[in-house]
Amino acid sequence: MSLLSKTMSKHWKHSLWIVVVMSLVTLLAMSILYDSSMTEQLLVVVLFSLLSAGTFVVLIRRFAASDGRNMMKLFLLHSTVRMLAAAALIWIYASVKGWLDGDHKKSLLSFVILFAAYYFILLIFDAVRIVKCQGATTQEE
Repeated sequence: MSLLSKTMSKHWKHSLWIVVVMSLVTLLAMSILYDSSMTEQLLVVVLFSLLSAGTFVVLIRRFAASDGRNMMKLFLLHSTVRMLAAAALIWIYASVKGWLDGDHKKSLLSFVILFAAYYFILLIFDAVRIVKCQGATTQEE
C-alpha cells in the first residue's frame, strides 16, 4: 500500500471522526437546550459533510496517485466545487423549507451557522492534511 493510499485512508477515518464528534456535540447542545427542531437540519449537514469528505478522498486516490503534484490542484478544484455545492444546498433547502419568503430568519440563520461550522472545520482539516501530504511527496522525490 502506497504512502498516499495510507494517508488518504487515515484522512477518511479522521474526517469521519470529526463529523461524528461534531454531531455528538451538536446533539448534546440540542439536548441541553431542549430544542430538537434542528434534527433534520443536522442530518442534512452531516450527509453533505460525509459526501464532501468521501469525494475528496476518492479524487485524491484516483487522480493524484499517478503524480503527487496534482494534489494541490485537486484540492483547489474540490474546494471550489464544494463551496458552490454548499451555496446551492443552502439555497435549495431554505427554499424547500419556505424560509426565504417568510419571517424565518432565526431558522435560516441557525441552519447556516450549523452548516458553516461543519464546512469550515472540515475545510481547515483538509487544507492542513493536503499541505502535509504535499510536503511528504516532495520530500520523497
